[in-house]
Amino acid sequence: MALSLAFWQAPALAADLVKQNIDTTDAMATLANYDRGFYTPQVLHIKPSGGKPIEKPYGKLLHLRAEISEFSSRAWLGIDTTGGKKDTTWGKSQDLTEDALNVLQTTFDNIRKNNGFAVVRICYDPWYNGRSNVTPEHKWVLRHVEQLAPVLSKNTDVIVALEMGMHGAYGEMHSDTSITYDRIAEATNLMLHNTPPELKILTRTGNYSAKVLGFDNWGVDFHIDGEKFAEIAKAKGDTMYRVGMFNDGYLGTQFDYGTWGADCKTSICREEGVAWLEKYGINTPYGGEALTTANGYQVINTPEFLAYEGFRTHTSYLNIQWNNNLIDSWKKSHFKGKDFEYDGAKDSSLTGFKYINDHLGYRYVLRESWITDTVGADGIFKAKLRIQNVGFGNLTRNVPVKLAIVEDLEGSVLTMCPRTSYIDLPDIDFRNVHSRTISIAGGDTVMTFDGNNEIEISAKLNVFSKKRYQVYLKVGEVEFANHKLVGVGSCGEEQPAVFLGKVYYDEGLTGISPRTLSPTSIPSKQNAPFVQRTRNNIIIHNGDKRYRANGAGIQ
Repeated sequence: MALSLAFWQAPALAADLVKQNIDTTDAMATLANYDRGFYTPQVLHIKPSGGKPIEKPYGKLLHLRAEISEFSSRAWLGIDTTGGKKDTTWGKSQDLTEDALNVLQTTFDNIRKNNGFAVVRICYDPWYNGRSNVTPEHKWVLRHVEQLAPVLSKNTDVIVALEMGMHGAYGEMHSDTSITYDRIAEATNLMLHNTPPELKILTRTGNYSAKVLGFDNWGVDFHIDGEKFAEIAKAKGDTMYRVGMFNDGYLGTQFDYGTWGADCKTSICREEGVAWLEKYGINTPYGGEALTTANGYQVINTPEFLAYEGFRTHTSYLNIQWNNNLIDSWKKSHFKGKDFEYDGAKDSSLTGFKYINDHLGYRYVLRESWITDTVGADGIFKAKLRIQNVGFGNLTRNVPVKLAIVEDLEGSVLTMCPRTSYIDLPDIDFRNVHSRTISIAGGDTVMTFDGNNEIEISAKLNVFSKKRYQVYLKVGEVEFANHKLVGVGSCGEEQPAVFLGKVYYDEGLTGISPRTLSPTSIPSKQNAPFVQRTRNNIIIHNGDKRYRANGAGIQ
């Protein structure tokens, strides 16, 4: 089986492929791809005795805020507010118990049963109330990382990313006097070492991530085109693409409330950080919480600004609840930009929220499909597809890619159940179906890659008999933006896939890959052989002669 994935260029298509007359527009629907999008937060309080797991996740994309405050002697769980009549209670620095780890595992199991995903953060802030100085002694943080790693490793299929909390209020690496860059780097690198590459790990700021990767003099060395950066990138290898950041001050100011530095000589400023995410976060989730603008600062929290920077940072998830005032303003605003089908000038009902919601993460649109018209006895099927990723980001995990071959029962009794055959395409990795590339040239914003990717497929079909088939491309459980399809899979079962076209099987055609052309469609080639199809009958024209599919001449 020969498969390839490459950027789209002007089609130089093989003669045996026929362009399919199918709908290749973006239907502008909000898709059920829950490994990206707006998330719902939910707190899990874990006790030494285990406690209660999350049984019913609040949403399909959950921000799982697991807190282990009862395992830190510095975290107070309850405080005396009655004048000495009630004791202040504290956690206890100790190993995570088996019951505690089982509660976390059960929660992941329930997320999986809900067909959902989770962005995970673990910290010592009781009930995520923003308490200061709750992080235990460093040795206990490291011990807990070692104990948590096996559970996280076991559940990478539902974990979108691990926001490396562990330190500070809300697990956001602030409001704790015990925090140092060295300690955060040691804990994060320990988690990296003890978990598989599939687990993407994010710190709270670019400075923290730089320290994790081995940078010390950020203002001087953290420039993706610099010699020091190239040296560290070479040494780190794939780890450079595994470490990212989350941003809970997103768009609140031009510095994202301190996420990016104001002094570029001593800290990572926005442009250096965005350039890093653009190149090395290409398959790493990025997101957090977008905020309202602080007084006196530049306003950048607009859908139109995200329609530029979101593509560079590959923004893939945001909190639906915070900041609620900003979210509400997006819902009331009209999107003024133009982004392929999402054109505010043509659609007065297009809100800024809908634009952002539909473009977080990846968004695939089948723009062109050329497939083999007829499969002969050898079963060889070929296709060339043009798929555009119009989302801010890319797929961040590997998913199985398959062809689904479904019997075309058009005109048959409606109660008949079509048979389906699946063909694995293991060499196609949809993480490489990249979104657009936007850059600044002078003062202008320029799209240097429009997100069009070409996929070529050559596979042997497992056909059933002499008849017609519908061909679909199934990419995990990913929905394409063209439209929602029903009936791919078991009879009556709905599975997301994208329709590529119809193919005919005729065992009498051995090694023939005809194309459907009318003799007048290309005047300069009127005498070229072509195939005429009337219902299920095939007639091959060659000049003035006509033949049936089995080679018999027709008078």
